[in-house]
Amino acid sequence: MPKQQQQRLNIAFASSNESDLDEHFGSCQQLSIYRLSPDSWKHIKSVQFATVQGHNQQKIVQRLAVLSDCFAVYSLACGNSVRQQLLAQGTRVVVHPQREAIEQLLTQIQANWPGAIAQRQSRQRNKKQDENYFNHLAESEWE
Repeated sequence: MPKQQQQRLNIAFASSNESDLDEHFGSCQQLSIYRLSPDSWKHIKSVQFATVQGHNQQKIVQRLAVLSDCFAVYSLACGNSVRQQLLAQGTRVVVHPQREAIEQLLTQIQANWPGAIAQRQSRQRNKKQDENYFNHLAESEWE
């Protein structure tokens, strides 16, 4: 992977207005996605969702699909089963304790740049794309 590509991450925010992190993952009206590098960021898209109350697997499936290329998603809350599904697809979950401007969060992320984590995640994704990955795991020794 080219070094320049390793230095960019897609981060999503559960938002009602594209400027604030202010919603629970499962009931958010939209996810605003930004592409970050150590020294810049760019809003790349916002995806709107129909408001559906209660637990509905289809609304979660739609949100998971939107986040398939995101390093992390920030929200005010996220249920455990959804968190596990996000982690399984390689998307970190950051539950933030209060409403905050997305711009402030982007600045904080850049100040604590997770480049090494992103590189490791990229290697893990590449391994999992190998059709024999799970066979190798099954055949390896377990302690």
